[in-house]
Amino acid sequence: MVTAAKYLLRFDDICPGMNWAVWREVQCVLEGNGVRPLVAIVPDNRDAHLNVGPARADFWEQVRRWQSQGWTVGLHGYQHVYSTTESGIMGRNRYSEFAGLGRQAQLCKIRQGIAVFAEQGVVPQVWVAPAHSFDEVTLEVLAECGMRRISDGYSVLPHVDARGLLWIPQQLGRFRGMPGGVWTVCCHINAWTPANVRHFARDMERFVERMAGFEEIAAQYAQRRPGLADRLSEGSMQLARSLRFAGSH
Repeated sequence: MVTAAKYLLRFDDICPGMNWAVWREVQCVLEGNGVRPLVAIVPDNRDAHLNVGPARADFWEQVRRWQSQGWTVGLHGYQHVYSTTESGIMGRNRYSEFAGLGRQAQLCKIRQGIAVFAEQGVVPQVWVAPAHSFDEVTLEVLAECGMRRISDGYSVLPHVDARGLLWIPQQLGRFRGMPGGVWTVCCHINAWTPANVRHFARDMERFVERMAGFEEIAAQYAQRRPGLADRLSEGSMQLARSLRFAGSH
């Protein structure tokens, strides 16, 4: 049964050289509304495109504070460097840090990413693949490494797959009024303007009563298995996305 819509908020590409001027304003909005987002952190960023300003020396101190406040910390790949042209399971982008690589290479990257977190006293709680690109090998490696939550997918509700991995879907790039289900809104703030921040603040005012924390949703759906409705919603959303992108070229 699909319940009244709940929203999760996810911020990708969190790293020392991100847009801290915008982030300070965004964080004020989050804290003012009591929203606990998922922050997807690149453990060892080597993607120059993500470095839009001076690297913050106290970055990991900030991450530890976020986690202590009940924010969810995501493992956003390892170095955010795309090494293949595979789109992986989701089929959203034709480039990947993981999809198409052998098991040992993927295992090494994920272990190294988790090790960076451990050195900083931070525990990653969910997998967030750069470019939404990962494959079945990635899932095997994640399970082996104890990373059993995934922020991705097109279903309307979270579910646990045959490997025992909990999928919390990520379907939206902006807030929209939805009739029911659990919806993750993914934000990339590096290029945001003051107008984007103001729009975000208005969205928070509008949707704050429907916002949920990742841990709350993870606990609620920890035992739920996927059904026909999940397969139908995933298929329809993937089709709609592919048609939208096809029409834009």
